Amino acid sequence: MRKTSRFVELGGLIPLVACACLIFLAASPSLFAQAATEQSIVVTGEEVPSAYGAPPGLSRSRFSNTVNAYVLPPWSFFFGELYEGQGFRHGPPDHLFTQEIEMGLPYRFNVAAETELERFNSGGGVQTVSLEARWALADWNKIPLNPTIFAEYKFGVGTIRREEVPPPPGGGEEEESGPPKVPDAYEVRLLLAQDFGERVEWAMNWFFEKENTGDRGREWGFSQAALMPVLLPNERLKVGIEMQYRNVTTKDTRGDAVNSFVIGPTVAWKPTAQTRLDISPLFGCTHDSPVADVFVAFSWLFGGERAEAEAPVSTRFRYLSKVSRSDKDSDKEMKQVAPPPCREWYGDREWNVNLWGTYAFTNTEFAPNPSLVDIVQSTSEGNPVLGTYDHYIGGDHAWGGGGDIKYFFCRYVGLGVEGFALDASKPGFDIFEDPTVPIFVHRRINHDHTIGAVLGTLTLRYPIPCTHLAPYAWAGVGAIFGGGERDIVHTQGPPDAFGVHAETDHFGSETKVLGQFGAGLEFRFARHIGWTNDLSFGVIDGPQNNFGMFRSGLNFAF
Repeated sequence: MRKTSRFVELGGLIPLVACACLIFLAASPSLFAQAATEQSIVVTGEEVPSAYGAPPGLSRSRFSNTVNAYVLPPWSFFFGELYEGQGFRHGPPDHLFTQEIEMGLPYRFNVAAETELERFNSGGGVQTVSLEARWALADWNKIPLNPTIFAEYKFGVGTIRREEVPPPPGGGEEEESGPPKVPDAYEVRLLLAQDFGERVEWAMNWFFEKENTGDRGREWGFSQAALMPVLLPNERLKVGIEMQYRNVTTKDTRGDAVNSFVIGPTVAWKPTAQTRLDISPLFGCTHDSPVADVFVAFSWLFGGERAEAEAPVSTRFRYLSKVSRSDKDSDKEMKQVAPPPCREWYGDREWNVNLWGTYAFTNTEFAPNPSLVDIVQSTSEGNPVLGTYDHYIGGDHAWGGGGDIKYFFCRYVGLGVEGFALDASKPGFDIFEDPTVPIFVHRRINHDHTIGAVLGTLTLRYPIPCTHLAPYAWAGVGAIFGGGERDIVHTQGPPDAFGVHAETDHFGSETKVLGQFGAGLEFRFARHIGWTNDLSFGVIDGPQNNFGMFRSGLNFAF
């Protein structure tokens, strides 16, 4: 596989992110209706394709830059040009250009072909040629989340220009026979998609890819995106959020995976009914992720608007343009019937008790393993080398749980108290050296500790009318305790690692002021039970102490 940077281990993040995806459950698909008395109504609007009853935004093959969804209408064609630019902290950027063409077939089948070109470090050329097929299990909304099976076979036709994992010592076979050839590979995906209340469209892909030759790299992960129309007429403009997680290994690194998690905004603009421009600047969440992974895609869809395609479920882009009758009173005014009132899922005044699991990740590269001899040497020279691990939590991540109690004194504002605990671990050392004996004792130790915090919080939320969803933002101030252990070496004598007197002082945990802020989304299964998911950032007293936190849990409203 090809990659220059090695990512920080994020395997534990997957369950929480997957939990966040489960908030997208079925919601009422239609909120408004119009009726007329003794009239034949003709509804006209921009001609847009719809596949088996799916909304047009989910009938385009590519839902967003990293996510595919459902299938095309029968006998329609999709052309796409995708650019991906990855910028790394070290080394030149990588540029990928992908061209794809896809055709919709009856019975919810699609076939496609794709080519990928790479431009890296002043070299470039075609890398792979792919054949694809997909099949939707049922018509739209017949099965929850509308699952679709995707299969692809990639033929390697170019040479590897950028390794996804560091090359073996000695440069492998490149010195004898030149750069290795891109291996053939196969990929399978599970595509999920759903629209919610004619306001939000969501899609998610789980994927697994395996190389057939070479270092037999494996890659698995997921990508997902959620979009909401901003300009409703013909859905000219949509905005949302997009993310991608990748886990990469080779035959020699199965137990030491390379992980990447990027997230950022996404924008989709339709210059015309058939064309669309998607832009997604995604940003790495860890030190070794790409600094930025930018996607730009231009697509064109034409043909097959009506062949075996039902009317779209979503009607938000349809507009009344003409009222006609078979008799002479064709200009009679049409009566409009008010829609029935929507059910309220959130109260104007309510108590919320929220219990959640959490995953915390630090803001500092995890590299706490310098040579203990180097620690003594550098300390005696006045420049201690103690690693770059987080100063308070310690490692690069920690698991935990917590809860909060809030009272919403109006529908949109609540005050509360929250607390959480993290099972953390911080590496350290114990060094003692006396050259007069002589003796040099040095060993690595581990500070296993529980970190806790208590905060007062202010929460702002906006229950979206006639839906189960309520986005929210919150901020809090309090105290964090149980972390911050330190090991410091003191030296006396010449700047010589084996001729200096060295002794380690151990410092225990300390309590600090904590500020935390974040945003998330709640989905109410019922009036008194909801699912919350959010991302927050904790600020202690510096960039080497700050941390991020994913939370997912159940909320009980009274």
